[in-house]
Amino acid sequence: MNAVDTSPRLVTVVLSVSDLERSAAFYAEAFGLDLHASDHAGDDEWTRGAHAAISWTDGAFVHFALSAARPDRATRNAQVAFGVTDLDDAHRRAVDAGAEVLHPPRPQPWGRSARYRDPDGNVVELTAPT
Repeated sequence: MNAVDTSPRLVTVVLSVSDLERSAAFYAEAFGLDLHASDHAGDDEWTRGAHAAISWTDGAFVHFALSAARPDRATRNAQVAFGVTDLDDAHRRAVDAGAEVLHPPRPQPWGRSARYRDPDGNVVELTAPT
């Protein structure tokens, strides 16, 4: 008999950003994310309003979104990480796009990674297996 895993699993990350257009352009240019703009009506504080998002459906589903923040509600000091196949190339792209480098590519216990700061002060990590 196969056991069904009922443990929680991350499926969505949403960052509330102070300037949606600026942040969407930054994530596209610096990290190559193909974000799609949308605007949802409704009364749910967490899903209504303008946002830019991408979903990965190959393998386990994961949704990442940037949402226009309500006044004084931008996400700050969070960290997100994206897997890449060529960290050196991804790092050059981030630097060329003007990303603030917190640390360049370096070895980590899980592979190699580099970290950057986004326009709202969040940390974006790019990581690649060794």
